[in-house]
Amino acid sequence: MIQACSHLVIATEDVGAMTVFFKGLFEVSPHFSNEMFSEFVLPSRFRIAFFKPVGAAAKYFSSEPSRKGLSLGVTVDDVEALYRKASTEFKDQVELSGPPKDHPWGEKSFLLIDPDGNRWEIVQSPSDDGLLVNIDSQGQDQ
Repeated sequence: MIQACSHLVIATEDVGAMTVFFKGLFEVSPHFSNEMFSEFVLPSRFRIAFFKPVGAAAKYFSSEPSRKGLSLGVTVDDVEALYRKASTEFKDQVELSGPPKDHPWGEKSFLLIDPDGNRWEIVQSPSDDGLLVNIDSQGQDQ
């Protein structure tokens, strides 16, 4: 039985550019970085890595810009502040779905398309650990 999601690996043609973008937007430094691979370890210990698919990996991974069947969710402590930052400092690098929206299950979020075409759902959760809170149809914690 699955216990947790531990990491995410994203193929890209320009690891350096994606590393600079991710570090700048989310204010987190890479745990490891070179021209072929970079990895960020989040406070939750979840890992997000960017790599350039070459050799055998190129058979299984593509860095093509169309990633429309996938959304990557990250939780931030202030979704409004990150939206302002993305829409000002990174406005020429990203596409945004619009201002953060409140959801009936207690979260607030917006979508961000990064320079490589990856779709990120930027979420603020009402829980202390940033994970989804189970809310019933009347808005009560379960």
